[in-house]
Amino acid sequence: MYLDKDICKEGNPILKMKCQEVKLPLKDEDVKCLEQLYEYLIISENEEMTKRYNIRPGVGIAAPQVGVAKRMFAMNCTDFLDEKQTKYSYALINPQIVGYSEQMTYLPDGEGCLSVTRTTEGYVVPRHYVIKFKALAYDFITKKAKYITKILEGYPAIVFQHEYDHLDGILFVDKMVHKDETKAIPLYTVEKEDEEK
Repeated sequence: MYLDKDICKEGNPILKMKCQEVKLPLKDEDVKCLEQLYEYLIISENEEMTKRYNIRPGVGIAAPQVGVAKRMFAMNCTDFLDEKQTKYSYALINPQIVGYSEQMTYLPDGEGCLSVTRTTEGYVVPRHYVIKFKALAYDFITKKAKYITKILEGYPAIVFQHEYDHLDGILFVDKMVHKDETKAIPLYTVEKEDEEK
């Protein structure tokens, strides 16, 4: 299990590297890394466990954040703006964004990151409101990976883009702007675009 001491912090050169594609078939070491990334997120949902292991809660974590410069990340978030409170849990290998909306949005309270410990109050990161991605998704129950293509919108799309940036050596602080300087619309007030556009 990864702990806070295992997470590379801002200033570590690996966080600025463009990660390499994961070679297939998957090696045991790659599966183990992905499994531990996902495990971190599941454990960090539990307040008691975060205190026990002294870890910060997270909704996403990428391989370079634990010193592995490969194109893999895990995300585990709930779309809090969805009435159904839909859960988005993925362990992804070689993800690609293959489409996105022109409409931009941002989290009004700003983004956070397990690798960034400084405060960034007043600054936000413009993100595409909708993205389409394809990736190899690993299933820890069946121990198999399969190719998937999905469309995400709103909060899950923001989480995905944040983690995807890590694979290209980009931290959210590299993209942030003062909230008064963006034309993007705060996430809570976005009106969905006509899907045929």
